[in-house]
Amino acid sequence: MKWKAVSILSLVLIIPLVVMWLVQGRNIYTKDKVQVSTKVKDEIFGGESEKIEWVEKFQLGLLPGVDEPSPKVLLSVSVPSGILVAIAIFGLWKDKRSKL
Repeated sequence: MKWKAVSILSLVLIIPLVVMWLVQGRNIYTKDKVQVSTKVKDEIFGGESEKIEWVEKFQLGLLPGVDEPSPKVLLSVSVPSGILVAIAIFGLWKDKRSKL
């Protein structure tokens, strides 16, 4: 029964993992820093200027370095989902074997 639960859990985790992989990996150029822009009022001249800073923030950038959609994106996403599918198949095999 526990192997069947492991299989079901790994199959359920495939969709959130793939979605997280695609969302966090879509901006391939800012994996460790995030651009923060603030408007600063110039007290001498009275105008506003924009101040751009780069703040360190971990982002899971796991997609290949391509600008347009390509099969490489699907290939990169297949790695974590393939691992979970392998775990699910192993769990189902162990569950079936334990019933014998």
